[in-house]
Amino acid sequence: MLQLDLKTTVFLASIMSALMSVVLLSAYHSFPRSIRGIGQWVAGSLVLVVAPMLFWLRDIAPAWISIVLANGLLLAAVALWTLGTQAFYGRPPARRPAAIVVVAATLAVTWFVYGRESYEARVTIVTFAMGIFFGAQALLVLRHGGRDFSARFFGFLLAVQTLVVLARGMASLFAGLGGQTLFAANDVIQTVYLGSYTLMDLGLSVAFMLVITRRLHVELDILSRTDPLTQLLNRRALYDAGQRELAHMAEHGGEMALLLIDLDHFKHINDSLGHAEGDRVLTAFSAMLKRELPAGAHPGRFGGEEFLVLLPRTTMAAALALAERLRATSSRFFGRQVADLTISIGVASVDKAEHRLDGAVRRADLALYRAKSAGRNRVEAVMEAAA
Repeated sequence: MLQLDLKTTVFLASIMSALMSVVLLSAYHSFPRSIRGIGQWVAGSLVLVVAPMLFWLRDIAPAWISIVLANGLLLAAVALWTLGTQAFYGRPPARRPAAIVVVAATLAVTWFVYGRESYEARVTIVTFAMGIFFGAQALLVLRHGGRDFSARFFGFLLAVQTLVVLARGMASLFAGLGGQTLFAANDVIQTVYLGSYTLMDLGLSVAFMLVITRRLHVELDILSRTDPLTQLLNRRALYDAGQRELAHMAEHGGEMALLLIDLDHFKHINDSLGHAEGDRVLTAFSAMLKRELPAGAHPGRFGGEEFLVLLPRTTMAAALALAERLRATSSRFFGRQVADLTISIGVASVDKAEHRLDGAVRRADLALYRAKSAGRNRVEAVMEAAA
């Protein structure tokens, strides 16, 4: 019967950790800092390069190196991974509890080396401590990871590894190890445990790379659709949203209106107070706009100080009422922020027969021109598509 050389398995775990450290380190330097947790995973993987080599020195190096330090580094590496996963999913990193688990488990291992020698106790302590870390990550991914494949794969591997280490701990606690050693090839559970450790080291690193890569794609997609200053939709994203709503209207009926909003005399702000103050006004107005608009609206920055708002399933009367409310709210808002700054709004409806937004946008622009010509701080509308 073919037997697995456990010392070779542990050595391979160190090699795999080294390779994945390079991959994760590359991600750490190339991914945006908004994707958090990569640094902790790099640190954990680097520690896992050293820990297996210390285990490999069992019966060669002193016990404080091959047992105490090796187990302490193993737990520290998994703790770092846990902190990285928490940071990635936006949860407060539990540094103190993680440190307590690592230190307490390492001290207990030390006692069962030099105080009362017990291999069974050491295995139980280390595996249950690892089960805490892997289990905490699995629960975190289950609750906050979403339903995409990468998160499910990551959570599945974490759950499997949790079960493996806990099964190893339960076996040592209740079945006893009967004089077994770390590299006992006739111990089936130990063989599965060390074999899974080597594979999971690689698998979990790959799974984490998958989830951070997907997060990068999501962030890049958001950046491609979002105005960087106001965090509203940019013009391309507005037209994409409009096409989706037009397709929905064609299939299910309904109405849609849009508002074209311009900040009156905005150039005066830039000229007299500076562009930094102008940017602050645009940002503040955008935040107010998002607060005041109904659910389902699509607000975006159309260019400069102009904003376009798509209002699906909204009648012309409701759009006019909303526009008047926004105008009044803006007058009060800017009265506290910048004197004499108001808004003008052009309102237009989207005809059911239209297949693109361009006609409705032209009508809203015509209505906005009328509002400007009539003295600004007004709402005007073009009622018919034929206009």
